[in-house]
Amino acid sequence: MKDKDKGFFETIQQRFSCREFKDKNIDRNDLNKILEAGRCAPTAVNLQPQRVYIVEKIEKLEALKEATRFTFDAKTILVVCHNKEVSWHRHNDGKDHGIIDSSIVATHMMLAATALGLGSTYVCSFKEDLVRKLLDIPAMFEVNCLLPLGYPVCIQQPNTRKKLEETIEYK
Repeated sequence: MKDKDKGFFETIQQRFSCREFKDKNIDRNDLNKILEAGRCAPTAVNLQPQRVYIVEKIEKLEALKEATRFTFDAKTILVVCHNKEVSWHRHNDGKDHGIIDSSIVATHMMLAATALGLGSTYVCSFKEDLVRKLLDIPAMFEVNCLLPLGYPVCIQQPNTRKKLEETIEYK
């Protein structure tokens, strides 16, 4: 691996699903870098349908526990959504690519968090109606994932991955 590639690929390999965070608020500059990474993520036809809600108020974080048990007591949770009225829909079958776009946005933010020494995890098990009501999210937005963020209690080794040959196929 070339030295110029090393940092990016090390970040990818170091990312893990963090499920235990320190009782410490995220530095605002670091949070802005994470949000900027999400803003720069590619989206279908560059429509940028994402909306990210930043949840930091204690009462909102506590209330989110009713919508999912996977908050891990993080001091910051990003709620990643997409606007169904703005996102690109495939012409032949109408498939909404907003969920793909917002997943790419979430991935960029998770990798930025890792690069900054923070932990995150992608949570897709939640009661969307409850999240929507709690955060007063308009109907045109679909809630796609929650990203608890924070400083990890410990640095975990990434999960074992299948060999590359088990996950690809040349045609």
